[in-house]
Amino acid sequence: MATTYNEQIPLARRVWAHIELADPVTWMSPSLVALCGALASGRTEGFNPSSMRDWAVVALLALMTGPLGTGFSQSINDYYDRDLDAINDPSRPIPSGRVTLAGARANWIFLAVATFVVSFAFGNPFVTILAMFGLILSAIYSVPPIKLKKSFWLGPPAVGFGYVSMSWIAGHIIFADLTWQSVIIAFINGGLASGMLFLNDIKSVEGDRFHGLKSITVTLGVKRALLAAYVVVNGFELMLMALVYMWGHTWVAAFLLLALLVPIYSQIKLYQEPSHKNYIRLILTSNPFLLLIQFVSAFVAGGYFA
Repeated sequence: MATTYNEQIPLARRVWAHIELADPVTWMSPSLVALCGALASGRTEGFNPSSMRDWAVVALLALMTGPLGTGFSQSINDYYDRDLDAINDPSRPIPSGRVTLAGARANWIFLAVATFVVSFAFGNPFVTILAMFGLILSAIYSVPPIKLKKSFWLGPPAVGFGYVSMSWIAGHIIFADLTWQSVIIAFINGGLASGMLFLNDIKSVEGDRFHGLKSITVTLGVKRALLAAYVVVNGFELMLMALVYMWGHTWVAAFLLLALLVPIYSQIKLYQEPSHKNYIRLILTSNPFLLLIQFVSAFVAGGYFA
């Protein structure tokens, strides 16, 4: 561990360190995907945008999938990756000494229990099953000896499908029975998230290599890893575009084509020069379109464009 824990740290900073351990930046995606799942439940029999009760249910689901469920996954991951973070990101709460190991354990235990308890509030046993599945998946992603994170073929899909797809499905089944269109789109969006997570490994290649973690960038090299990420992201976007076109949504397919084409220049620049600047450029170019894709595909599944 890089830094000794300092007991003189003010209470407010210690509280913030525990929030930071759950990584608030990661909460937005599953929370918004839960809303997308609700929208996908249908504009007639499912989620009612004019109902305050329905919005309250979505807000509670966003709390469960975001700050609690995803917070648990980030917290337990930081706990078991503390030596790796000491190299890749020493400012994180544990290696910087702002949170003790005992405090970190209490953090992810609390978040796991809270996720499980909140899942009962929806009165739907399938939501509780999905919540339990997400917690178990988070644990085996980070905890040895399984540690799915060690495998680049299993780690990103576990996160992408486990959180994006499952959050979408949870949002749908709270309001209506699942449809096959919604399930397909949920897994396509999970695939897109998996591809973006392949890109995320580029930031930590030095620490991964030092600790013998077989990430995609360590195993294939940065440029081959980038090509693999591009194939996954662009492939799932093409799949979604083809589906919505076959379902008769020509203008939606045209938008998806635009979302596919706009980031290509940034993809090429990052491949030519795998720098942090070009990585940020690609993220800023891609993420707004990925968010729009989630909502547009939810409107497709919910019949809003019929």
